[in-house]
Amino acid sequence: MKKDTNLLNTQDVRAEAATALTPNATNGEKIKALRTAQGMSMAELSRRASMSDRAIRYIEAGEREPSVDAIQKIAAALGVTTDYFMDDATFRKELSDDQFYADVRKKYGSRGVAQAKKIKEQTSALFAGGELSEEDQANFIKEMEALFLDAKEEAKKFTPKKYL
Repeated sequence: MKKDTNLLNTQDVRAEAATALTPNATNGEKIKALRTAQGMSMAELSRRASMSDRAIRYIEAGEREPSVDAIQKIAAALGVTTDYFMDDATFRKELSDDQFYADVRKKYGSRGVAQAKKIKEQTSALFAGGELSEEDQANFIKEMEALFLDAKEEAKKFTPKKYL
């Protein structure tokens, strides 16, 4: 019975938070509205989400877009699902992107991540106004990621051993 009451309270809080938001609200605005509707301080949210006060402040102010990991932590701390911040398809895509960039960072450092992001941006720009389906676009981007990794491996042959 208590679980039903908590669910009702969560729904009430979400409804209250939603009244303060515009249809195009950012994740930071959603977080702040939900946090304040629950009467939670920024410090309390940061403690519950195991994040720094500064990170929460930047996200709420719109100075930083939260990572998938941050969204998961904040959603759990606020008692909502990640769907509150983004639909499942977007969440899975972001999770996949984060994993790709984490793998690139491990192998090639921050410079490799910057290169990968630039290539991904340019690749995504190719689709502007195009007629490719979402699935075909995703497959194309995955292929570009694989080509990027192959090119980085091939370039290692020409890198002096002292840098490896």
